[in-house]
Amino acid sequence: MATTRARASRAQIFQPFDALPGYREILKKQERKVVPRKELSEDDYETLNRNVYQIQKGSMVRLVYYDNGQYVEKTGVVAKINLDTKMVQVVTTRINLMDVVEIEIL
Repeated sequence: MATTRARASRAQIFQPFDALPGYREILKKQERKVVPRKELSEDDYETLNRNVYQIQKGSMVRLVYYDNGQYVEKTGVVAKINLDTKMVQVVTTRINLMDVVEIEIL
């Protein structure tokens, strides 16, 4: 019984200590800068449209899309694509095609 208590008290040493709860979240919010959405030209829209129709389930793609004030790059296999709802799923991430600014089929 004494060894169990000793182990438990020893294990507490290794638990993380947050002296200022919530401080890390505040820092993360301040590090993140909101970037305005890019306005695409007609040529960009035509290129995107052409590439969207080439995507098939199982294709390996690299997408750059706008998400919560920032541009995100996602690379992976297309699990689903639905042109009616304008959604594509890359691995487990569902992406609205209206937010996509760049498509590369790998």
